[in-house]
Amino acid sequence: IGDDVKQGAVVIPKGTLLTPREVPMLATLGIANVTVIRKPKVAFFSTGDELRQVGEPLGKGEIYDSNRYTIRAMLDKMSCEAIDMGVIPDCPDQLRDAFLKAAEVSDVIVTSGGVSVGEADYTKNILDQEGDVGFWKIAIKPGKPFAFGTVKDALFCGLPGNPVSVLVTLHVMVQPLLAKLGGHTQWQPTIALKAKAATRFKKSPGRTDYQRAVYHVDTEGQLWVSTTGNQGSGAFSSLSQANCFAILEQDRGHIDVNEDVTIEPFNAVLN
Repeated sequence: IGDDVKQGAVVIPKGTLLTPREVPMLATLGIANVTVIRKPKVAFFSTGDELRQVGEPLGKGEIYDSNRYTIRAMLDKMSCEAIDMGVIPDCPDQLRDAFLKAAEVSDVIVTSGGVSVGEADYTKNILDQEGDVGFWKIAIKPGKPFAFGTVKDALFCGLPGNPVSVLVTLHVMVQPLLAKLGGHTQWQPTIALKAKAATRFKKSPGRTDYQRAVYHVDTEGQLWVSTTGNQGSGAFSSLSQANCFAILEQDRGHIDVNEDVTIEPFNAVLN
C-alpha cells in the first residue's frame, strides 16, 4: 500500500498537459473524469494575390502557398483547435471580412504575409479600425516583421510571408502564447545547450539570429553544431535538414570554428 502513490499526494499538478503519460495514471487510480481547460481556437489564413494552391499551375510571379501547411502542421502539435480559412487576396474589403469572421470563431488569429514593409497598409488599417496593434517588428532573424495585437476579442499574430520566418515566429512567439491560453502552466521552452561550432556561421550584429543547424555528439561527449547552408528566409531546404536552431546573440558577429554556440534542439512541435 502506498508503494506507487500515497494517499493525499498530488498526482498531476494543475496546468499539466494530459499526454499518454498522464492519462494511464488517471485510469490506474480509477478517475473517470477530470476538469480541463478547453483548447484555444486558432483561425489562420494566408494573404496575397500571388498565392496558388498546391497542385494548381503557376503563372508568372505566382508561388505556392506553403505557409498554411507549416502553420497547420505546427498548430496540430500545439494542443489547439485549428481553423483553416484559406487564402485571402490583397483586397481591403475581403481582408476585413476575413479578420472579423476569424474574430467571431477563434481566440487567436494567425496570418502569414501582409506585415512586411510596403505591404502592411491594409492589415494595419484594419487593425486600427477593428482592433489594436500592440507591437510591430521584433529584433530576430528571420521573422523581423512579426506583428501582435487584437481584433475585437481575439488576439492577433501576424507572421511574415517568407516560409522560414513563419516557422520561426510560430515556434518562438506563438507557441508559448497558446500554451498559456490553454492553461499549460507547466510548459517550458526547449532547454538551450552549449556546443562548439564545427563550421563558420555568418552573422551581422543587430538581431538575434535563429539559424538552421545540425548538431551531433562526438565520441568524447562534446556537442558540435554545423550550419545547414543557405539561411535565406525563403530557403526551406536548409530547415528540412536541420535538427536544431543555432541561436546567435543580438550583438554577435560571425562565429568561427571552435567558438561556443547556443543551440536549441527541435522539440516535439518541430519533430
